[in-house]
Amino acid sequence: MKKPKLSDMVVSAVASELGTRRDNVKALILSGALVAYELTPPGAKRRAYRITRESLDNFKSGRSAKQTKPGRRVKHSKPENFVEYFS
Repeated sequence: MKKPKLSDMVVSAVASELGTRRDNVKALILSGALVAYELTPPGAKRRAYRITRESLDNFKSGRSAKQTKPGRRVKHSKPENFVEYFS
């Protein structure tokens, strides 16, 4: 088990910096997108993680907002026997 440094961040601090919930940060850690080390003592019910500033900065720099093209609108045609009562 690694001994935590004072500069390492807890999950809730990372969540507030990223503007998301702790569950989302834990999901990022478990998926491997965000590098963290585990501090869970044997027999503990919950896992405890610490994230270094360097790994958080690497995660933030690797993440970018992609510009996507707006979807093409499909114009639906009316059936031949369509009768419009109100216009």
